[in-house]
Amino acid sequence: MDESETMDHGETAKGVSCAEATAAALRVLRAPELVGKVFLEGGLVPWVLSGRDSGRLHGDIDFSVRLENMPDVRAWLVREGLHDLALDSRHAPCNVDGEDHGAHARIDGVLASFCPFFFRDGALVQRNAEQRAFAGYDALFEATVPGLVETDFVEVRELPGCGRVGLATLEACRAAKVASGRPKDLADIAELDRLGYDEGRMERVARAFAAADVACTAYSG
Repeated sequence: MDESETMDHGETAKGVSCAEATAAALRVLRAPELVGKVFLEGGLVPWVLSGRDSGRLHGDIDFSVRLENMPDVRAWLVREGLHDLALDSRHAPCNVDGEDHGAHARIDGVLASFCPFFFRDGALVQRNAEQRAFAGYDALFEATVPGLVETDFVEVRELPGCGRVGLATLEACRAAKVASGRPKDLADIAELDRLGYDEGRMERVARAFAAADVACTAYSG
């Protein structure tokens, strides 16, 4: 679940072109050690798939990562010279237990979030964080989506010219965009509709997202 649909990052208002955001996203998605572990989310997904330009600015890029794969993400960020302790949730002052709520990184000038997910009591749980470095405060968030299975949430697809990459399903993207109700998402929804989606999966995902809950578990201003 793209938590930026409900929690905008501080840099969203600036934004970069669709081409710049796509290039930064593909730098991550095409890293051999991250294939099948990192999944692009949000409004960039349909445009990466179609190869068309969204015609709007993108404030950040969002990735979902299985919680157990976050060490691989951090190792890659370190090797690429992109790991910043100030953008890592484990070092946030409000994170007294040191639990992993993901990390942010500036990749080729684009703010990227890596949000860990796991399953608890039959529900998908995705974590995210805001850091003082870009939001002006530190906070930890946890979204719980009952009844959402991983295969309806993320998948690996063959992208022409790029090989296998991890993406949120079209249905998960569309459900998140519809739930956000933001005017800027209308073009993304239209592109998702143009690409086509599975009606049965769409119904399952929309039902799960309708029952989702987002909680702030820790905060320091």
